[in-house]
Amino acid sequence: MKHIKIYTIIGALLIGSSLFTACDTEFENPNNPTEDVVLGTKGGLFALATGVRQYYSVFALRQIIEAPGITTRELGVTNTFLNINELARGGAELPSESGGITNPWIVFLRAKGMSESLINGAKTVELSSGTKSGLLAYGNLFKAMTLGSLIEMFEQVPINNSADGAAQFSDRATVLATSISLLKEARDILATTPMSEEFKSRVLWSEFNMEKTINAYLARYELMAGNYDGAITSASAVLNHSDATNSMWIYDANNQNPIWNRTVNSTDLKPQTNFGLLGAYKPEPGDGRVGFYLGADLGFANADAGGQAISEMLGFFATNTSSIPIYLPGEMLLIKAEAYARKNELGKAVEQLNLVRQKNNDPLGVNANLPAWSGDNTNQNAILEEIYKNRSIELFLTGLRFEDSKRFHPNFVVPLEANTKNERNRNYYPYPSVERENNPNTPADPSI
Repeated sequence: MKHIKIYTIIGALLIGSSLFTACDTEFENPNNPTEDVVLGTKGGLFALATGVRQYYSVFALRQIIEAPGITTRELGVTNTFLNINELARGGAELPSESGGITNPWIVFLRAKGMSESLINGAKTVELSSGTKSGLLAYGNLFKAMTLGSLIEMFEQVPINNSADGAAQFSDRATVLATSISLLKEARDILATTPMSEEFKSRVLWSEFNMEKTINAYLARYELMAGNYDGAITSASAVLNHSDATNSMWIYDANNQNPIWNRTVNSTDLKPQTNFGLLGAYKPEPGDGRVGFYLGADLGFANADAGGQAISEMLGFFATNTSSIPIYLPGEMLLIKAEAYARKNELGKAVEQLNLVRQKNNDPLGVNANLPAWSGDNTNQNAILEEIYKNRSIELFLTGLRFEDSKRFHPNFVVPLEANTKNERNRNYYPYPSVERENNPNTPADPSI
């Protein structure tokens, strides 16, 4: 890991920004591109590339996990802060001024702007072909990741930041298609012109394989877009790759694990017992993933936020320097299971599902150690429900349950009134008032 303090590397890019003030809505225009000061030299581009990674892994990742985690009951609220309690109640009570939705919006647009600046800089600065290809692919990857995170939370989002604040919004299908295109372009760039050793040594880190990461996100977004054959192909490319490296976000004393900081090192949030799952979705007795992610009982969440049982945080968030997977191997298996199920290739779907249920040698330790599924392997809906349950457990606190709940249960009726018990309490978040005040193209808020 390059031990570069995040404030040193991106401080100049964020001067005057109020990104980190949870309740302050006096933000600068988030559509402004990042400053050009570092973009005219190769060294500046390398510094920006490292800054993008560290900004994303510390600040963006917190937002990817926290708001959706509260909305879908993965996290219980244990403090009285207004922002997180508004998310827990949800419904029409969630205001556009809430920092709980403003912070993700601002952070994601900033990360996307940094990625766009990196892409533009790589196209204009004189570089070797392998260094240029590495920077372009890397920029595409991070832009695709931020777009994907935005469209999981908001009904429409800007694909490109705009200096005048009037960015155009695009719908879900267009944003997903753009993310997929960015990732395919990144994959093809590297296949045509392999990244240089200079780029690898200056930007990448040992716990990261860019080719596998690109394919992992391709699999994720192809699935979300309904491109099932593409999802299967990309997930298989990750699982069958000759390099055993699993890409990880890594942390140190200067750049600490952001979810540890919000759940272990604070009194704000705790994981809900049984992953917040109820009824038929609760983990089976003996599911090893419970003990991997969750520890001792810690009482209950705030009554106003639901009062759910909460547990000690373990797994990838147990310490300030615990590494967090950029994707999980189990996700790739479950992507294949779901894609096959939706293609009505039910035997193949159950085969992939059982690889997850019976897993006992996961490289990251996420092992269910369960028997093969005993349900009806001719019933598509039953198989999909078991896949949803396993995604909810295997992919705990990855930010994906909000998207999963909408995809698997699109007809779930979300009440307009505040609700602290339902599977989810919103379909999409309202657009932050800071965006509406700056951008005349901001769409009408979704009803729920």
